[in-house]
Amino acid sequence: MKAQHTDQLELLELQKLDQKESALRHKRDSHPAHATVREFAGRVADLQRAAISQSAVIADTTREVTRIEDEIAKVTERRARQQGRIDNNQVPIRDISAMEHEIAQMDRRLAKLEDDQVEAEERVEAAQAAQDKMKQEAQAIAADIEALKAQFEADVADSDEELRRVIATRRELAGRLPAPLLEEYEDARRRNGALAVIEVRDGYGIGVAADLSPMELERIRLTPADELYLTEDTAQIVVRTAANTPR
Repeated sequence: MKAQHTDQLELLELQKLDQKESALRHKRDSHPAHATVREFAGRVADLQRAAISQSAVIADTTREVTRIEDEIAKVTERRARQQGRIDNNQVPIRDISAMEHEIAQMDRRLAKLEDDQVEAEERVEAAQAAQDKMKQEAQAIAADIEALKAQFEADVADSDEELRRVIATRRELAGRLPAPLLEEYEDARRRNGALAVIEVRDGYGIGVAADLSPMELERIRLTPADELYLTEDTAQIVVRTAANTPR
C-alpha cells in the first residue's frame, strides 16, 4: 500500500509509545501489592467462612442449653411436687420409701443436668469468643488491605501520570496518521506484538531487523519510499531511515 515516508517514520514513534505504555502497565500490574492483597483477601474469606461455621455451632449449642434448661425445669417441678406431698402427709406410709427413692434419683438427675448445662454454656461462650476473634482478625486484615491499596496508589502515582501522558501522546499521534496506515500497523501488532515495526537504516537492519536476509534487504532497497514494505516471513512493517533521519 502507498504511504508517505514521513508517515511511515511516525510508526517508529508510535511503536515506542505502545512499548512504553505496555511497560508502564506491566509495572502497575506486577506490583507486589497485588499478590499481597490477594493473599490477605483469601485470609479474610477463610475467616469469614469460619465465622459462619461458628454461628452454626453457637446455634446448635444454644439449643442444647435450652433443652437442658427445659429438662431441669420439668425435673425440678416434679421433685417439688413429690416433696410437697411428703411434707403435707399426702403419701401413704407404704409409698414414702419409694417416693423418697424417686426424689433421690431426681436429685442425681438434676446434678447431672446442671453439670451438662454448665458445660454447654461454656461451649457457647468458647464458640462466641472464637467467632469474635475471627471477626476481629478479618477486620484487622481488611484494614491492612486498605492500607496496602493506599500505599500502592502512592507508589504508582508517578508512573500513572506518565502513563496518562503516553496514552494522550499516542492518541494524538495516531490521530495524525492516515486510517489505512494505522489499520495496517494495528494488524502488524496483532501478528507480532511489540515488534510490529522494524527499522532498516541505510540499508542495514537495526535490532531484530538484523536477521533479514541480504536478498530481502535488497528488495527493501528497491521498494519506493512511499510504498509500505512488509517482511515476507512475519509481515512486519519495515521503516527505512538514514543516519541523519530525525529521531
